[in-house]
Amino acid sequence: MRFLSPDNHPQHAMFSTRTTPAEDLKPWEVWSRGCTDPSTISGDRLISRLAETVIWCEGIPDSEGYRSKALRPSVLHDGPDDVVCSIGSSRQRELHYKRLAVPSRAPVIAPGRFMVYFLDENLCDGYAELVSKGFFDVDNLPAHDTWVSFFDEESRPERSSRRYLLCYVPVAAIDAAIAGIEGNPEQCIVWLEQSDVAIRRRVEEVVRKR
Repeated sequence: MRFLSPDNHPQHAMFSTRTTPAEDLKPWEVWSRGCTDPSTISGDRLISRLAETVIWCEGIPDSEGYRSKALRPSVLHDGPDDVVCSIGSSRQRELHYKRLAVPSRAPVIAPGRFMVYFLDENLCDGYAELVSKGFFDVDNLPAHDTWVSFFDEESRPERSSRRYLLCYVPVAAIDAAIAGIEGNPEQCIVWLEQSDVAIRRRVEEVVRKR
């Protein structure tokens, strides 16, 4: 797997709201299945997914370790994209019930950090679970409340790094995530800004740090 530092990453227009044609999305369309190509997912859909995840993770008490019962993944699903979109739909409903406002335009204000989990590079050693005090599970999978979107980047040269999950780490969980990432020898969990995945550029264009 190849990583990039912020210093040698290409420069981009910082707060462009769209890199693909605009969509007049209905709320339930934000979590439509099949939007797994990082180069073609619409800007509006990506912004909504990012914003909903950030607002949820920063706006709820960490009483369940970012594994809330309301968003618990179903054991019956049709693959990673299906389960992530199902969680997203549940999160969107919970945000509505809790009257938490979600911006629909860039920039998305994110005080935390974004992270990538490579599904097929995981060794399931359980160490990240131990040192992060449960923020990661035995499979090195981050807590499900933090899941933003699943991607399948077929153009990546290494097959094992083509499928990945974009996650958002809220401020309160950053220390736990750092411990897990530093203790993960196979590097299946990395900070987005240190990766070379295609979705990195898309996220950087629409997110602003607070």
